[in-house]
Amino acid sequence: MSSAIVLYRSAVIPSDGFVHGFPERTGGVSTGARASLNLGVRWGDDRENVETNRRRLAEHAGYDPAALQATRHVHGADVWTVGEPLAEDATFDGLVCDRVGPVLAAFAADCIPLVFAEPAARVCGSAHAGWRGTVAGVAPNVIRRMQARGAARGQIRVALGPSIGPCCFEVGPEVVAAFREAFGDLPGLVVAGPAKDHVDLRVAMRASLERAGVHPAHIDDRPPCTRCEPARFFSYRRDGQAGGVHMGFIGLR
Repeated sequence: MSSAIVLYRSAVIPSDGFVHGFPERTGGVSTGARASLNLGVRWGDDRENVETNRRRLAEHAGYDPAALQATRHVHGADVWTVGEPLAEDATFDGLVCDRVGPVLAAFAADCIPLVFAEPAARVCGSAHAGWRGTVAGVAPNVIRRMQARGAARGQIRVALGPSIGPCCFEVGPEVVAAFREAFGDLPGLVVAGPAKDHVDLRVAMRASLERAGVHPAHIDDRPPCTRCEPARFFSYRRDGQAGGVHMGFIGLR
């Protein structure tokens, strides 16, 4: 496996105003199924390994490792604005910030890590969205928090990071029903599979973002599939909790 850190970046996020990226799995010190740039501690990796990996990523991307803002995700839709009081056991799947310094993290290992940027108002956001968070509206909640900090919905740029694609996201009828209730008969949302239906999270997320006022041209919604590319990405569906965790990140320059 390569020893270099590789960042997947989106062209819709302005590089002159924001630092952002979605690291692939190479360039870290973790071993086994978590080799090598595992960025999460919840599934049992040594904390020192994770801290080394996060520090390496920060140095590669050009931000202060101490600036990382990370919260525990619970597949919900709550959003934290950096600077507001934060309880030790707080859980948020979305983060928003309007000042230089903090770098917002969104962890995932098949779920969608999203980053948001509004260049004129200089506001950014991040979100972790699996199927529950997508249906619950975590992305529109991030947008509303960004608006409260001066962002214009039509100027917000959103990039979806590497995540499970419709090729691999096999679900049961109860999940299909939840998406149908939230999004209706959206073309491409449900794809017939050989055994069970598949859901296209990217189709659902685009609909969620457009309904919240994001311009269609400002959405980058075709990232690689994490489950399909084991050499590049971790995948919970493929590896379970023995595997690693990715982290999308964004901050104001």
